[in-house]
Amino acid sequence: MKKSGTQFKWITIALCFILVFTLAACGEKKAANAGSENTENSEKSENNTENVNPKSDVKLTMWGFKVAFDPGFKAVADEFKKRTDVTVETQIITPDDAYNQKVQAAATVNDLPDLYLYWNGPAAGSFDGTAYEWSQELNANPEWKNSFFPSALAGQTVAQANIDEWQKDEKISQWLKDRKVDEIFGLPIDVGTFYTIYGNAKLLKEAGVPTDAPATVEEWIERMKMVKEKTGKAGFVFSGKTDSVYENWMANFQDYMKNGEESFTKLMNREGNMSDQQHLQQLKFIEDLAKAKLFPDGMVNLDIDQSDQLFARGDAAYSLGGTFTFANFSALGMKSEDVISFRVPAYAGSVKPDVTAVPFGLVQLIVNNKKKHVKEAVDFVKFLTSEEGMVLYANAAFDIPSVNVQDKSKLHPAIESMLSSLSMEDNWWSQNGPIRDKVFTNPEWRKFHELKQKVLLGSLTAEDAAKSFDGTVAKEKANEKK
Repeated sequence: MKKSGTQFKWITIALCFILVFTLAACGEKKAANAGSENTENSEKSENNTENVNPKSDVKLTMWGFKVAFDPGFKAVADEFKKRTDVTVETQIITPDDAYNQKVQAAATVNDLPDLYLYWNGPAAGSFDGTAYEWSQELNANPEWKNSFFPSALAGQTVAQANIDEWQKDEKISQWLKDRKVDEIFGLPIDVGTFYTIYGNAKLLKEAGVPTDAPATVEEWIERMKMVKEKTGKAGFVFSGKTDSVYENWMANFQDYMKNGEESFTKLMNREGNMSDQQHLQQLKFIEDLAKAKLFPDGMVNLDIDQSDQLFARGDAAYSLGGTFTFANFSALGMKSEDVISFRVPAYAGSVKPDVTAVPFGLVQLIVNNKKKHVKEAVDFVKFLTSEEGMVLYANAAFDIPSVNVQDKSKLHPAIESMLSSLSMEDNWWSQNGPIRDKVFTNPEWRKFHELKQKVLLGSLTAEDAAKSFDGTVAKEKANEKK
């Protein structure tokens, strides 16, 4: 019995060992299967921006310059946080001039954030390799690439014409000279147009002024005078401080409508004169309104935000902006029924008075390629520019998204309405950006801004300002020949 008991004891121990190893093996197999399942979930999460159990301590910083747009970015950041646990913290620097100075200074010392907004344009804000290049990502996903409005993405894409211009410019960096066709250094987040006049419906009704679009510039000025006479309020406001607002958002477009493409092209290519009668209206408009006291006092010192605030307070009947400006007015408390809008009117007798405004990319989001968390920043921009991300952004920011949202019923009615009012068919104006953009690249337009301010203050006549502008052009042409 003793021997039999001993045998039983060892058999029992052996069975226990077998059971332990079997359970351990099963546990390892289960763990391996679970690991495989988690890997699959992780891959699905990466591809679909949808994390089952996200765990991340990554924090991205994003700079922007539009207070009204910030709720849109925050809405996207909140949803992105839920899916990936990656935090995107937004910081707003205003006004535009202050933001531009901060970005330029940060770029100089390599201190830009993970993400930053910048004005649209091929390689604009790229700061010699700081910006992430997107063409490979876009080409790998044609469905995503084709979801952008063509004009929005085209406005960001380096073309041969850009490279040719950079090659001729001695001040341009070698990095820009070495760019390749079709490179893209920032993705557009919205589309729209400039050339938009907003009217304060309450003030116009108080003055007995019609709230429809005036047929001509001349009729529009008469309406401004009625407002001034009946209410004592200013007729028109825009940022007199910010370089190129009047020129780029209004005056050059009116010049094109008034004179046609040939005459406008000659002016921009330094083959025409601002002092010629067909172009003088760009400065004469400022002089006439200043003499009639139709501008608010101190307008020469107003930046864009201050100009919008003055209009929203009811201190001016009309304001110059773009489709994006509606977001500012909404943030300032204006109701949609209190705001009217129409395209910048043409002068009587214009050659092309009915030119449609084709939307283009306005603001781009750039990923800093020199930061630690480039992948996470890229993933955030991808989510932002997905249909879901764009709907979240647009509805919270009151901004027209850069992606052609298929289900437009998901968009706020005001945004859906603005989209329906825009033309998607290209025309000469939309196709000739390099000519229009000389207002930013040619030095004489910096001079125009200074001259415009002097005319606004009454210290210089429109004719003398135009002659001074032409003199600057002549000097630039002479320098080019050297």
